[in-house]
Formats: sequence, structure tokens, C-alpha cells
Amino acid sequence: MAHGSRDPRPQQALNLLVKRLGERSGCPPVGTATLELASLPLHQQIQEFANLSLSWGYSQVQILPLFLSSGVHVNTDLPEEIAIAQEQLGAEIQLHLLPYFGSQINRLASWITTKMARVEIEYWILIAHGSRHPGGNQPIEQLATQIKAIPAYWSVSLNLETQIQALIASGVHRIGIIPYFMFSGGITDAIIQSLKQFSQEFPTVEFELISPLEIDENLVNLIEELLR
Repeated sequence: MAHGSRDPRPQQALNLLVKRLGERSGCPPVGTATLELASLPLHQQIQEFANLSLSWGYSQVQILPLFLSSGVHVNTDLPEEIAIAQEQLGAEIQLHLLPYFGSQINRLASWITTKMARVEIEYWILIAHGSRHPGGNQPIEQLATQIKAIPAYWSVSLNLETQIQALIASGVHRIGIIPYFMFSGGITDAIIQSLKQFSQEFPTVEFELISPLEIDENLVNLIEELLR
């Protein structure tokens, strides 16, 4: 289950992920659903897949939120939609909400540090969407601490520009940027454009961008493990 976007790339990536999972021997059927911008409300999308699963002989549906922080969507919106779907479905099939993907901090930190090690950088910035929900940014801060990066947020304070300017003022000349988003889309495009502007504004500073989350074997393996 993902957020949903007007940009086609997140859904394309989600479809590719499902395809890769479907190629795994012994992996049960996997479907997709989005919280926003779908033709049906989330609870109806869940009901449709649950009814299909029931016809295939399954009695439980595992729901994995592909969200990276614990904001309003994870804590309120998703449980509410799942509760509506469960009420409509009755007792024949059970819906089980799994911990959101971003809660796998140790595994994610391991992947990201492996990619960070390939580049020689003085300071790293981990930029995430950000949440106004109390405690919603704590997983981001915890991950940033583990990978020895500075957190920044796209939609709340401590934005990318503020963190970059603070590092440059302290004499840093090589800054690495880690966009912490589940899929590429409009925000990741905007981050790339921002870095181009920063490069023009600060010509003596070198910026390096890495992509921490890609649909590779590591990601497919972890999602398969979580769904079992």
C-alpha cells in the first residue's frame, strides 16, 4: 500500500515491485492499493483484493504500508480505512496491518551506509518528506543518527536549504544528499532542481546525490520477508 500520486512513476515502480515479488517461488499473490488519488477509496480497493483472495482460498490479507515515517497517514488514515474494509468484509477474511516499511530502520540504515561508503563526502544530509504529527519525524532522526547524517525535511522546518547553508557556513565543501522517499516523483525532481541552484549559488561546494531506495534484490527480499 502506497500514498498515491498524480505522477505516474510511483505507480509504475509499485507495479514493478509486485511483478518482481510475483516472480518469487512460493510468494503468495500480491496486489497494490493507494491511499490517495485512486479511482476508488482505499477501503474499497482493499475489499476488492480481499474478495479475490477469498476466492483463491486465503483467509487473511497482510497489508504493508510503504511509508517511511509515522505520520497521520500511518497512525490514523490507514487504520480507519482498514477498519471500514474489515467491517464490510465480515469475519470470512481477516485484514492484518503490518508495521510501516520505514520502521525497519536497521535494515534501511545498512543499505544506505553501503551506498554512502562509495562516495567521499564531508557531511551527509538525509532529506525526508517530514510530518507534523507528534513524533512523526522521530524515525527519520533515528535513521539520520545511525547513518551519521543531518536530517532535513521537505514539508516542515529544518529544510534542505537551511541545513546546506549551515554546513557551508561552517566550512564544509563536499555535501552529500540522500533523498529518503519510497519512489521517485515530483519531490525528488524538485530536490534535483534545488541542488542545481545551490551549485550555481555556491560554486566552490560540491554536491553529491545518491538514491537509497531502488527496486533491487535487497528491497524485494525485505518486502517478501515482511509479507510472510
